[in-house]
Amino acid sequence: MTTLIDTIKPTEEYVESVLQEHALAGRSEEEFIATYLKGLAERLEADARAYRSFGPWWPSLKVMLLEAEQMDFGQIVDGDVAAIYSMSRPALTLVAAHLYADEIVESGNIYSADHLLSVMPSADDTEPYHYVSYDESIEKYKLSR
Repeated sequence: MTTLIDTIKPTEEYVESVLQEHALAGRSEEEFIATYLKGLAERLEADARAYRSFGPWWPSLKVMLLEAEQMDFGQIVDGDVAAIYSMSRPALTLVAAHLYADEIVESGNIYSADHLLSVMPSADDTEPYHYVSYDESIEKYKLSR
């Protein structure tokens, strides 16, 4: 049976190149992270459903928001998903999550909770893995207002 761990993520080498060439823009990684998380929190305050566009990357982003003392989106995190969908450095995780969300937005599925993730050819089943992006804290407390 295919699991989330069998899904394909971008390589750290590729994400590192995007970070260096496009994301940092003369800033340190710490400055980039702080600026990105501030913008993300503002975006989610304006439209909380947008968290869904990050799919399996959302739990890692939420961990970073919590570490930045941003508690407005709840404090419960799916740690298992965050462990799988994170990279060796927070800046790389942010870039990977952003690249994923860009693809989702471009496909017109910004608010869809359903994500079909490609799996490695070595997986038991090579059909796309169906991941549901669901954060109870946001769904129940932000979107029900």
